[in-house]
Amino acid sequence: LLELSGHFEIQKVMYGFCSVKDPQAVLPKYVLVNWVGEDVPDARKCACASHVAKIAEFFQGVDVIVNASSVEDIDPGAIGQRLSNGLARVSSPVLHRLRLREDENAEPVGTTYQKTDATVEMKRLNREQFWEQAKKEEELRKEEERKKALDARLRFEQERMEQERLEQEERERRYREREEQIEEHRHGRRKQRSMEAEEARQRLKEQSIFGDQQEEDDRQQLRKSESEVEEAAAIIAQRPDNPRDFFKQQERVASGSSDAVSPGSHRTGRLHCPFIKTADSGPPSSSSSSSSPPRTPFPYITC
Repeated sequence: LLELSGHFEIQKVMYGFCSVKDPQAVLPKYVLVNWVGEDVPDARKCACASHVAKIAEFFQGVDVIVNASSVEDIDPGAIGQRLSNGLARVSSPVLHRLRLREDENAEPVGTTYQKTDATVEMKRLNREQFWEQAKKEEELRKEEERKKALDARLRFEQERMEQERLEQEERERRYREREEQIEEHRHGRRKQRSMEAEEARQRLKEQSIFGDQQEEDDRQQLRKSESEVEEAAAIIAQRPDNPRDFFKQQERVASGSSDAVSPGSHRTGRLHCPFIKTADSGPPSSSSSSSSPPRTPFPYITC
């Protein structure tokens, strides 16, 4: 054991296997030393905590497993006492763990004195330190996870707010563009309406001017017609005889001559017209008025 203890280093996790000669036994006993240096990182200690059973199964026939972190823990006297008191482990690591658990829970009978076992005490301290360190690491891990989740949530919220802001700006831009288009359309419609109204006013003005001109032309035509009628009436008034009386007299002459002519008589070569007389016709009939004016001669009309 002394020679073996000189090879352990405080910065490493090492395993030592040696034989110890028991004067009371015929065969030597085999001891497995589980060395965990004081300067070994806690993460390395946690990783190698479950390797002892595998090492014990690899070395068949291990009687005692000694957990040590310093040279003082490898005490040949204590190890020899464990071997002589029958506390040596059997080859099965499961039975050895059960025996160690019974040793930890065992209480002396009939006395208040408790024997301090350096190995058990060291294991208990190591176990407590291990679980305390594991608990601290678990709390640190959970705290780190909470921080990461909080950062991720904050980053997601910021991205979501930025996306909403961009979408809001895009909606406002489209709304402004549509408002501008509607305003332009309204302005164009108002301009078109104003142009149409101006054209309508121009047409009405032109129609009114044309109507006034037409009305003026009608009035002038009416005045011209009235002047012509007045002129005709004045000319008629200046005549010495009345044409209507002349035509009435001719009608009476025609009616008298038609009664004198027989129905079977027929005159050829000339068209007989009661209203047409020659220049050498006879004097007017006795039935005509004595005050009638002289007749105007008319030429013959031939067929």
